[in-house]
Amino acid sequence: MVTTTRMSLEDFLALPDIDERRLELIDGEVCEKMSPRWGHGRIALIIGRLLDEHGYASVEPRAIIPQQGNRNPSSPLPDVAFYRDEPPAEDEWMTRPPNVAVEIVSPGQSHAEMRAKVDVYLAFGVESVWVIDAGQSLVDVYEPESRRTLSGADRLASPAVPGFALSVDDLFAMLRRTKKSS
Repeated sequence: MVTTTRMSLEDFLALPDIDERRLELIDGEVCEKMSPRWGHGRIALIIGRLLDEHGYASVEPRAIIPQQGNRNPSSPLPDVAFYRDEPPAEDEWMTRPPNVAVEIVSPGQSHAEMRAKVDVYLAFGVESVWVIDAGQSLVDVYEPESRRTLSGADRLASPAVPGFALSVDDLFAMLRRTKKSS
């Protein structure tokens, strides 16, 4: 946590080097996003590539979420964001919710920190939030009216991504797969 005080979205976006420093604003609090480890980056790459076959996926795009009701503004960097159609322009931040936001649990990241991000995404209007925990080989899927924990042969699928389905075992097998030299 970089600060323990609330900050407006405008003040946060005016901070120098927010992208280079990987800063996020979560419900009004500034947080520093951990630098991804190799496995974390591989999962983001694999999920992004798979989702991209069904629309438009991007790794770590910045979202701009204004204050909503009693929720303070936020500006998270989801590990992967997916739009079925009409993604933001290449030089734009996300100012409307993606269909799916994916977060990958980093070592030392608390459940409370992750849940705060999930709540921000759902309040923003994201249809499905996937939280991938490689350490436990689990995927939590949060949708406006439900939460499911998937493992093993359970299929990761969502109405937010028509035609996409992958078992959790297959997802983690892709991560473990090594390239063969030719």
